[in-house]
Amino acid sequence: MTSKYPGTTPAKRAFTPEQVAEMLEEKVEAINRHCRTQALKGAYKTGGRTSPWRIPPSAIDYYQAHQPRQ
Repeated sequence: MTSKYPGTTPAKRAFTPEQVAEMLEEKVEAINRHCRTQALKGAYKTGGRTSPWRIPPSAIDYYQAHQPRQ
């Protein structure tokens, strides 16, 4: 199975905010905000409130499909 997201395999199905920021050419702070506001629908925390965000490829697809064209 080939993924359209570099560095992913079926076993690795989520990215860090830093990885997504690089992919989308946005600041990490913006990606964290998108996670909180569910613009990256499906992003989740790995544990408690202070745990890091994890962003599955489907959340990135949703975000790109629902952003205004520039």
